[in-house]
Amino acid sequence: MSAEVLVPLTIFMTPVLLYFTKNYFRMKEKQMELQAQGGKLLPPTPAPDAQRLKELEERVQNLESIVIALDTDRAALPGRATAALPKGDEAGPRRLAAKAAEPDEPT
Repeated sequence: MSAEVLVPLTIFMTPVLLYFTKNYFRMKEKQMELQAQGGKLLPPTPAPDAQRLKELEERVQNLESIVIALDTDRAALPGRATAALPKGDEAGPRRLAAKAAEPDEPT
């Protein structure tokens, strides 16, 4: 880099660097004071429910299969390049087992 760029960059970035450095160490000092007093920095977060985690994983797998299927369908169109995504084990979208849902009835 030439001095024409380096000098203005140094002049303008020095105050920014000093500001963030000062605030960073001030925050670290407060954290250490809280730890010394026995306080916790953040409240504990509850562990995710195993059933909820399983449902979310199934939903992600379903969305991935849909995206792969749409990508392969798009690639099959004339004038399109090959599929950008790799082909999955199952080409079509998978459906999740339906929960006991109440039927929608017009009122």
